Formats: sequence, C-alpha cells, structure tokens
Amino acid sequence: MNIFLFLFLNLLQLVSAARSGTYNAGWAVGDTTWKQTDSVFERETGIAKYRFFQADGWIYKYELDIDVSEVQGPIGGTYAFYDPTGDEYYLTVFFSGVHSISFNTEDPYILQVKVVEGYQIPTLV
Repeated sequence: MNIFLFLFLNLLQLVSAARSGTYNAGWAVGDTTWKQTDSVFERETGIAKYRFFQADGWIYKYELDIDVSEVQGPIGGTYAFYDPTGDEYYLTVFFSGVHSISFNTEDPYILQVKVVEGYQIPTLV
C-alpha cells in the first residue's frame, strides 16, 4: 500500500512541477510587523507579505511568517529560504494564507527565496 502512495505522490510531483525560480529577497530580521512585497515578487512567488523576527523560543531563535496570496501549483508549492551562511529552510504550503517556519541561524538575513510548484518529496540521505 505504501508503494502506491509513493508512486502517486511522484506522479503528482511530475504533473505539477511546471515553474521553478529563485528570487532575491533581502529580508533582514526585524520586528513583528508585516512587510509588503513588491508586485513582481508577489506575482512570481505568491508571497504578498512577510515578517521575520527574533522569537526567542526554547529551540528556535527566529521565526519567518509569510502570507501566501496564491499557491504556486495545483496541489501546493515548496519554498526554500536561503541565508548568507548557506543554510536553507524549506516550507511546503497547500493553501493560501499565513504560514510559519522557525529556525536558528548565525546570520539572520534571507538572501533569496526559491519557489517550486508542487509538493517536493524529501530525499533520504
């Protein structure tokens, strides 16, 4: 049964993976107020606004919230956020609205956002 689910998800990934791109963000850590993205960035990524702040949680120090106005694929989309240290943070969304990711970094700045239509099946190493 699990093999059929795996094959089904792979098929959906192939069908929905139409657009992929990496876009400059330039998001510095700040306060908890929402920042509007420009119209081109929103059109290309589906991210209308964001907030990136120090959360001081028990495990994770930073939180990035995005407000997705349009999901970038028929069944969802995956975002990769890149910081200056070379770390990547992944967030998969299936619905428009607010989505959050928490993480730790030595350099709290989001250089780029990569968007891929469709759910990305994680690779096992």
